[in-house]
Formats: sequence, structure tokens, C-alpha cells
Amino acid sequence: MRILGISCATKLISFGIIDEQGVRLETSISQIQAERVMFYVKESGIKPEEIGGIAITIGPGSYSGLRAGLATAKTLAQTLNLPLIGVSTMEAMAYNLVDMEGTIAVLLDARMDEYNFALFGAAGGKLKRLTEDLVLKWEVLVERLTDISGKLWLVGNTHALKVIRNWPDNFHFAEEMHAHPYGINVARLGRFKIQAGLADDPLTLVPRYSHKAHFKEFK
Repeated sequence: MRILGISCATKLISFGIIDEQGVRLETSISQIQAERVMFYVKESGIKPEEIGGIAITIGPGSYSGLRAGLATAKTLAQTLNLPLIGVSTMEAMAYNLVDMEGTIAVLLDARMDEYNFALFGAAGGKLKRLTEDLVLKWEVLVERLTDISGKLWLVGNTHALKVIRNWPDNFHFAEEMHAHPYGINVARLGRFKIQAGLADDPLTLVPRYSHKAHFKEFK
């Protein structure tokens, strides 16, 4: 089954297609549009009818990016009559380190001194969720991290952690290239769910923001 995965949760907008043989398409673009996605799909030699489902990051992440990505995914799913599945941004980022062994802590800036945070366990090329997607204050985040024993991989917005403290020997910081949720990993995670018979309703699927958007009222 070929799955199209789309990620617009961070400043890197990417999408890709995977199937049983591996990666069939992987690219990044400056703006997300259904027409542009289908252009690259066709250029790669894949026919739209060969796609079996669509996976999309639904948050947390960029407010405008999540909205645009989900709108594109919904348009494609409804146009091609395909199952649509939402994937956690945090889980897609953790999947960058799925071949590691130990605990994976995913961090993504939220607002002020808060971080989106989630823990996953990695073993034998498989990922296991250990916590829900959380929003934590800096002090609470540091406390949670220092309580973890065993090998710990940190991925995402980890710059503040690197420069502020001397961390224990079990702390390992992932390379910057792993700090984004990539479309191909969104496709991989979505494929697991779609093969299990899961799908989201395009009419009710909405982004999951770490905070509600704030709008100023002008009089």
C-alpha cells in the first residue's frame, strides 16, 4: 500500500510516499498546495490511483502550517476518495530516531517558557509511546528529564538545554537534521494505522494546537 505523508508543522514543509519497497518520493517545498503535491507525485511516475491513503501532521506546531497542511490533505483525500489519518507531530519527530535504543524525548517550542513534550521508547526498530503530548513549563521539563534513567535521546528544539546546563552522561542530543517531522515518517506512521483499519473523518479532523490561537479585536 502506498501512503502519501505530508508535514507542515514546522518551518520545513515536506511530503513523501512510501510503500512495502521503501521510499518512492521525498521532497520539500516552500508552500503547500494540493496541485503542487500532485505535480510532484505525477513527476515521480506514481499515478494518483496508486495511492492508498493520506497521512498528515495535526499538531502541535505552526498555527498557519497545520491549517494549510490539513486543508491540503483533506482536499486530496476527498478528491481521490482515500482514507485520511492524522499523525502527532511529536511522534513523527520521534520516528527520526526509531533505530536508536532507549528513551526518546521530543521537544517543540510552545510559547514563552513552555515546551511541547512527549516521551517514546525505541527498541528493535519499533517506537512505543510512553506519554501523551504535553505542554510543560521549563522547570517542570527539566525535572522530568533528570528523572529519566538509562540512555536518553533528545530531539527537536533542544538548543536551550544544550547551552544552559551540564547534563548527565546518559543524555544524547540528536543532530539538527532530526529536529523536524518529515513527510516520509508521517507516511510510515500513517501506514501502520491505515493498515489496521483506522481512519479519521475529514469533516471533523482538526489541528491540535498546544495553545488556542489569540486574536486581537480592533475597534
